[in-house]
Amino acid sequence: MKPANEIKILLVEDERVAYRSIMRMLESHGYTCVGATSLADAKNRLRNSAQDLVISDITLPDGNGLDLLKEVRNYLIDTPFVMITASEKKGLIQEAIRLGANDFLTKPFHLDNLPTIVERNLIRNKINHLHNRQQKVSVLIRTIQALIAALEAKDSYTSGHSMRVARHARLVGEALHLSDDDLFTLELSALLHDIGKIGMPDSILNKTSSLEEMEYKTAKEHPVVGSRIVGKIEELRKVSANIRHHHERFDGNGYPDGLAGEAIPLFARILSIVDAYESIVSARSYHAPQSTEKALCELEKNSGTQFDPELVAIFTKLMRSDDTRRVPRLQIENELADDDIKEV
Repeated sequence: MKPANEIKILLVEDERVAYRSIMRMLESHGYTCVGATSLADAKNRLRNSAQDLVISDITLPDGNGLDLLKEVRNYLIDTPFVMITASEKKGLIQEAIRLGANDFLTKPFHLDNLPTIVERNLIRNKINHLHNRQQKVSVLIRTIQALIAALEAKDSYTSGHSMRVARHARLVGEALHLSDDDLFTLELSALLHDIGKIGMPDSILNKTSSLEEMEYKTAKEHPVVGSRIVGKIEELRKVSANIRHHHERFDGNGYPDGLAGEAIPLFARILSIVDAYESIVSARSYHAPQSTEKALCELEKNSGTQFDPELVAIFTKLMRSDDTRRVPRLQIENELADDDIKEV
């Protein structure tokens, strides 16, 4: 688990005395804390900055903590959420649990207990992320094969594109020294990032000219559709969030949720870059393939606006290095005995 000074906690509390007391207690234990006193302010902070834990009062001047919880879970982000309530009504607590609340603080509570509550939720979240991949891999492989086959039947280009995106994503992941489990999750996210195009009309998917406004609106739904498809599989929930957010922009002007900066999941930020690169250097129905250098220059041109500048710097350096001919073997390829996923 990260050291305390690297853990970011969002406190949402409009009661001044409680706000100051909780802030002092959290900061005294080394946590980095950000405060919000309204629902609107809290939503804005979540869209623009990643948080490791949220502590929110259920009663806010412009809404309630349940609305904020819905927003967080709608982003498919599994940030631990601790709800503060002055009520012990079972119905209210049950609704919060249904929406995904992880823990509760009932006013009045002992401030000395707060660090323990924070720590147990951070640890619980970490444990939930640690899974035995070997026990689940056969299910995942069968699922992925079925999804890729379905998409390949509709658009053969997408399968080869996704495999190439996965290999480039793994290059970045290795440069970031990700764990084997994280590299596997990144690979799966890349392979399935366009799965939502299954629901896209062929007239839009294969159109060679510019999309009309309504067509473009339909096309922009594919990250949401894809995340819903994959999100129905418990083992792929983390992958689902990366699929949903791979068209967000670093400046907050992307879709579907307008997340910005580090509020966008790391793997989605990686996918955004390698997906754009692979689209530029490949032949598409609407443009001829471009050179590697032209594609890298385009990424650099949009660094800090569309793309995470630090990740762009890492990727462009990798692609311009002497190791660019090295094609990484994906973990999933070692599991695919029948080699159903192929380049096209």
